[in-house]
Amino acid sequence: MASAFPKLPGFVPTQEIDKPNFRKVSSNKQDKNREINFLPNKEYAVPHKQAIQIPPQSGMFNPDYMSTTHAMHLPKNATNDSEELYQPSWVKMDRHVLRFSGYFKEAVVESALENYRIRKITIFYYLEDHSLSMTEPKQENSGVPQGAFLKRQKVLRADNSKTFILPEDFRINQDIIIFGKTIRLYDCDEYTREFYQLQGMPQEPSFVPQSDSFETKTMTKFIPQKDTVMKDYLEHKLGGGKVTSQKQFLENDRKVLKFYVFSDIEYILHYYLADDTIEIKEINSANSGRVPFPMMLRRQKLPRKFSLNQPGQTYAEDFIRPQDIQFGQPLIIYNRKFLINGCDQFTRQFYFDKFNVDFPLGGQEEYVQQERSNIIIPPHNGIGDEQDSLGYIYRLQPKPPKKDFFKWVDNQVNLRFLAMFNTNKPEDKDRVFVITFFLNDDSLLVYEPTVRNSGIPDGKFLEKRKYKNVNNNNEFFTPGDLIVGNEVLINGWKFQLLDCDEFTKKWYSENFK
Repeated sequence: MASAFPKLPGFVPTQEIDKPNFRKVSSNKQDKNREINFLPNKEYAVPHKQAIQIPPQSGMFNPDYMSTTHAMHLPKNATNDSEELYQPSWVKMDRHVLRFSGYFKEAVVESALENYRIRKITIFYYLEDHSLSMTEPKQENSGVPQGAFLKRQKVLRADNSKTFILPEDFRINQDIIIFGKTIRLYDCDEYTREFYQLQGMPQEPSFVPQSDSFETKTMTKFIPQKDTVMKDYLEHKLGGGKVTSQKQFLENDRKVLKFYVFSDIEYILHYYLADDTIEIKEINSANSGRVPFPMMLRRQKLPRKFSLNQPGQTYAEDFIRPQDIQFGQPLIIYNRKFLINGCDQFTRQFYFDKFNVDFPLGGQEEYVQQERSNIIIPPHNGIGDEQDSLGYIYRLQPKPPKKDFFKWVDNQVNLRFLAMFNTNKPEDKDRVFVITFFLNDDSLLVYEPTVRNSGIPDGKFLEKRKYKNVNNNNEFFTPGDLIVGNEVLINGWKFQLLDCDEFTKKWYSENFK
C-alpha cells in the first residue's frame, strides 16, 4: 500500500524515514541517541479503542469535497492503512501506561512492636518512552514519608546489561529489582492484563500480599477522640462558635443585668442573659490614687465553686444564675467576696417580673456619673469659635465639635437684612451694612458695601461665625432675634435693622406668624 502514495510532503515511505542521518549533532543529542540505541526497535500490539465513525456528509476524506493534492492521490479504503503506516511509535504508544502493584520488606530497628514493615508500591510503566514511575499509598500514622517514591525516568536492569527495563521484565508473583529495591509484583489492572494477553505473555493471577504487625495491630485502627471542649473554646476565642441555647440567645440578646457591687472598691457587675456570662468593671474616679484598670474580670461563665483544674479539664455545668444574685448577700467569685448593693431600673423590673422580688436600686448617680472637679471656664476672648475653644478645657487632646448634619443639609437658606449703625458719631451715622444670617449653622456675617468718596474701605466688617446675643441671656443669635425695626448688639456694635429682602420676608411670614 505504501507504493501507491506519491512522494509528496506527508506521503514519504518508511524506508526513507529510516535513512541514516550523517549530520553533526550536539553532545546532548548524541547522548540521547545513545540511550535510544539501548531500546529495542519494537512496536507492541496495544488494546484498541472503539473507532470513531465519521459521517460521510462531514467531508473528511471525501474526494468530492477535498480539493487538495493529497486528497486527489489518496487511494480508496486506505485511510486506516495510512494511519497505521506513518504514525510514529511515540504517537501510537501515547497515554498507554501499564500499572502494577508490588511490595518490598523494610527492616524496622529499635522497635519492640515490629521487626519489619511491608511497603506497598504502585508502578507505572509508560510505553511511550519506556520510562517508569513509582508511588506509595499514604497510611495514617505510618511515620514514613509516603507519596511519590520514584520520579518518572528510565531505569537500567540490575544484570549489568546496560539495557533499560522493558515490559517483559514485569511478571506477577516474580521479583523485579529497581535501584536496589527487590519488589515482588502481586497485582495489575485490567488494561495491563489485556496488553500482555495480546503479546502472547498472559500474566499470572493476582494474590494478596502478606501483612505486617503495623496493619494487624490496633494502632492503625485508633480513632482519635475529638476534643469538643477545646474546639468550642478556640471558636469562641476567635469570635465564633455555636450558642448553647439558640432560643435563649434570640430572646435575651442585648439584655444585660447591671449590679452595683463592692469588694475593696466599687465595681459594676454585668450579667448577660443571652449566654449566662458575667463581667466585672472597675469604677475609676479622678485622684483616687489607683491605677485605672477597666476590667476586673473579663466576660465568662462563673462556676459556683472555684477549684484549680488540670489543663483541658472543665467545670461541671454548675454556673452562677440570676437567682443566685441577691441584695445584701455576698457573691463569691473565685474565692473573693462581692457585696451586692443595688441594681439599675431594668434589672429591678426583670427580678420583679420573673422572681417576684423587689430588688432595690443602687446609687447609679454616685457610681456612674463621676464627680468632676469645679472647672472655672474663662470667658471667650472672641478669637475663633467658642465651641472649638471649649474642647481645650475639657480634654487634653481636644476633639472637633460635632455639627448637626441634618440641619446643615435641610437649611441651606440665608436671611439678609439691611442695617445701619445706631450711633451719634457723624462719621458713622451714614454707614450701611448687610447682615446675613445662615440657617444651617446659626452664624452671622456683616458686610459693608461700597460707598464712593466715603473714605471707608468696603468688604467684611465681621467674620462669619456664631455670635452671642447679650440681650438674650448671652445665648447665640437665632432668627427670632433679628426683627426689622429692632436694635441688635453684635460683638459690641449696635445695629439698627432697617429692611430685608423679599425672600426673608416670605420666610418670616411662613415660619413666624
